[in-house]
Amino acid sequence: MDVQRLVDAYVIGLGDNSDNSSLLQTLSQRIVSGDTSLLELVQALGSYLASDEASRRSRGIHVLSDVLNNIPQDAIPVQAATKLTEFFCARLSDATCVPRVLTSISALLRLPLFTDQLAVGFLNELFKEVHVQSFQHSTRSTAYQLLDLAIQKHPDAIKSMGDSFVLGFAQMLDGEKDPRSLIVAFQTIPKIVGLVDVKNNAEDLFDVIFCYFPITFKHRDGDPSAITPESLKLALRTALTCSPYFGSLAIKQLVNKTSATSASAKIDAFETLVAGAHVYSPDDFKPELENLVEQIREDVVMAANDAVVDAALNSLEAVYGVISPTAPTEGDAAGQIMDIAENSSPLDYVLKEAIFQLTADEIKNPDQTGKILRAVARSSAYNCSVVSDAVFPIVTERLDTTEALTVRRELMDILNYVLSANCDASRTAECLETEKANLLNIYRPESSIPVDNEHGFLHIVRLKGITLLVLLPEFLDRNETAVALQTLARAAIEQNVDENVNKEGAHLLVQLAQSNPEDIKSTVLPMFFEALREEMPSVNKVSRLLNALGAVGVAAPNVLLVLLQGLVSLVVSGDLAQAHSSSAVATMRKIVEAVATSNGSTPSLCQEILLLAVAPLADWAVEAAGSGKRPSDKLISEVAKATVAVFTKLDPKVQAEKLKPMFEKLFPTISSANESELVPVLPLFSAAVCSCWPQTALPVDDIATFIDGLVSVALATTSEVHRNACLEIVATVINKAKSPAARTELANIVLKHTSDPGSVAEVSESLVLLHHWTARALVNCNDSTGYKCVRWLVALITKEEASPHARLAADGFSIILGSHSWAVASATHGVFKLLAKQRFYTTVLPEITQGFANSTSDSVKTNLLVVLTNVVQHMPKNVLMSGIKTIVPLLMSAVRLTDGDLKAASIRTITMIILETPETIKPDITSSVIPLLLAATSAADQSNTIEVRRAALGALTLIPEKYSYTSISLVTKDVVRALAKARDDRKRLVRTDAVEAYNKWLSFGS
Repeated sequence: MDVQRLVDAYVIGLGDNSDNSSLLQTLSQRIVSGDTSLLELVQALGSYLASDEASRRSRGIHVLSDVLNNIPQDAIPVQAATKLTEFFCARLSDATCVPRVLTSISALLRLPLFTDQLAVGFLNELFKEVHVQSFQHSTRSTAYQLLDLAIQKHPDAIKSMGDSFVLGFAQMLDGEKDPRSLIVAFQTIPKIVGLVDVKNNAEDLFDVIFCYFPITFKHRDGDPSAITPESLKLALRTALTCSPYFGSLAIKQLVNKTSATSASAKIDAFETLVAGAHVYSPDDFKPELENLVEQIREDVVMAANDAVVDAALNSLEAVYGVISPTAPTEGDAAGQIMDIAENSSPLDYVLKEAIFQLTADEIKNPDQTGKILRAVARSSAYNCSVVSDAVFPIVTERLDTTEALTVRRELMDILNYVLSANCDASRTAECLETEKANLLNIYRPESSIPVDNEHGFLHIVRLKGITLLVLLPEFLDRNETAVALQTLARAAIEQNVDENVNKEGAHLLVQLAQSNPEDIKSTVLPMFFEALREEMPSVNKVSRLLNALGAVGVAAPNVLLVLLQGLVSLVVSGDLAQAHSSSAVATMRKIVEAVATSNGSTPSLCQEILLLAVAPLADWAVEAAGSGKRPSDKLISEVAKATVAVFTKLDPKVQAEKLKPMFEKLFPTISSANESELVPVLPLFSAAVCSCWPQTALPVDDIATFIDGLVSVALATTSEVHRNACLEIVATVINKAKSPAARTELANIVLKHTSDPGSVAEVSESLVLLHHWTARALVNCNDSTGYKCVRWLVALITKEEASPHARLAADGFSIILGSHSWAVASATHGVFKLLAKQRFYTTVLPEITQGFANSTSDSVKTNLLVVLTNVVQHMPKNVLMSGIKTIVPLLMSAVRLTDGDLKAASIRTITMIILETPETIKPDITSSVIPLLLAATSAADQSNTIEVRRAALGALTLIPEKYSYTSISLVTKDVVRALAKARDDRKRLVRTDAVEAYNKWLSFGS
């Protein structure tokens, strides 16, 4: 087929909206191979390109554009590029052809042979002939992208055009409304400013940009590729602040925008001023500074929106930072002092009002005054010195002469704000040294003022001031720092009527622990440990001290190890009562978990924590148990959890080394069913073994023999702790087996100990639990052998001759699917496969429903409902909803026949159904669901625990939102009466939920 026939077919296809991809490939291939030249293609298109019909001309350009964008760059010769550019420039006056001309030029612009001269010629014609805003968005977008491409590929051409390019761009942008085009244009403006001196046309360009400020538009929900309002706002801000020539034009208008009623507009204006402060000339800010300060003062005093206040103060700091005089450094001739007359200093706008407030009989807005002074003082070293010189003498003098506690607190509060600005060494005021004696005297604790609710605020502001004195660079000597820290520590330790003083003292110590860790270790920690050693400290005090230590340990890594060692010493020495020892170990565990899971955690740090804190505590627990001084179960559990937190972070080789001494101490105990004083500490052994990586080598000769022995011990021992430790290790080792074949081999070793569930005499509690744990190990890694254990348990539950262990078997389904602190857990490197729970649900649910339908025994049905509830509450929502219609009737029965946590879990599942698929239970909503929920709100029924009642009230609150009034109007009065009674429940949380539900139903249908 010759070129003319191909072109004719292509044009016909464009008219019919046909797929021309094959024709495009044929044309492109012929040009690439040299069979047809671009000139011949243009000649073939001649009748279309020269046609009097706009549509034919447009299609002719369309064909040429498609080919140019489809062929490689090296297929376009230099001469052809020049001729084509001239041709396309001539076509820019033809509005019909413009869209395709722009896409064609876009292809040519990417060519290495496209010269700056061609770029200048095209851009001049574009600005002259094309009114971009008269075209659709796609064409406008192409035009903006074309300019951006020209800037990238031909910067010298843009420079040579100078003012004409700036004016052409401004004309093109004027009137644009589409966010997709605007963001490209806004991002192009800084590039233009970087290439062209916009001084002569700054006003024209700025006016076109600023008309969009502040910019807002509605984001398209659910479209991740859509432009966000924030990205468009930032692009506009960058455009407005990209040139110093915009300063004189922008600042006045931005200051005016700060008085807008919209909070978002205020914030945008303040943040744009911050961005412009580093670009605009300082002289441009001076004429509007007074108005800006007044507006900021108004926004800070009103404090209607915290975000507005923060933005206002940030802009105040930024602006004063650039207009601040800076004393030249020695030998620095470039340092300049701005020409600011003494009587018209910009600081007067802030200081005059502040001094007026400080000297008034009644200080108005002290907090806001302090924030403004702090913002200005933080802006530069010069401003910090001037503000400090002005404020310190006034505050000092007034504190000497004022007895009113409220005024004293307000003065110290303002002083604290100014001091906080001095905490940066780069801007500390020189007057601090001369004011040191006065400051120490101001913040010296006054024993004559009681620490009660009336005076607590004064003590708190004094504590903040003491903290600031410590933070001031090189202000206090070591002794003065120690005294200050002792004051803060006593505030946190000693029981005060106003608990806020204790909380503030602890909070400030946490802050100082990050900046002064050595001082905290040498001064504060010993005081806390000594307070914990006191004879018979109250539970409240111990809890408060441990919480403070926990916060310090998590916040300050440099204090961590010393703090943990101190707590270990307290527990090991016996200085704490047993209950307090458990609390101390719980605090250690929380610290260790927080540190081990933080981003800054490393295997070496975890190994250090294990060596210096966790291991000594575990060794002490083992020795204490061996000497007959058994630690509490809670304490052992906390030590085990702390072991897990650090042990899981160690490398496999390190884990193997650390396991050896533990096996030497405890393996003889766990491998024997005989009674031993060390049995209570076996959870420590289990936690360590279960925390290992699958590739960690356990120090045993043969894994199979090891597992077989633990199973035998678990079935023979009478100790619940011993049995659980054995089963946890067995399940973990099976789950982490190196291969499916090895896992099956270990599972078969375990299952050889099983018996027929129909034989009541041979089934023991330990055997039932063995099946639970084995199923947990196998089901979660999607091993089909696990379902042998599951079916064994279901058979035990459903057999006609009631087993004394049937309820245990049903309850234990929470072991199979639930979480555990260390055994077969994702946190301890357990193997969990995708879709494992889905498979369990689809396999077990039919057996439950069939067993429920076939059974005539109430006990069997109840146990099956317990199984169902345990399965449902551990299923992902998407899995659960797939078979929801099948389980709805069973859930109704579960609400009637179960109690406590299981009943609450069933109600929460019903709530989820109401929320996700309300139509599923709509036929039963008035006859069954609502009566069941109302019965569950009654505190008179002992099976209705607080969790049950709250779950039922939550479901009742949701019903009016999901069902029409006509569908449930018959029961509305009954519901309102029942909820009115529930409002008098003895538990506050239940009463709160009942009031919410009552109000929802009372207004329902109105």
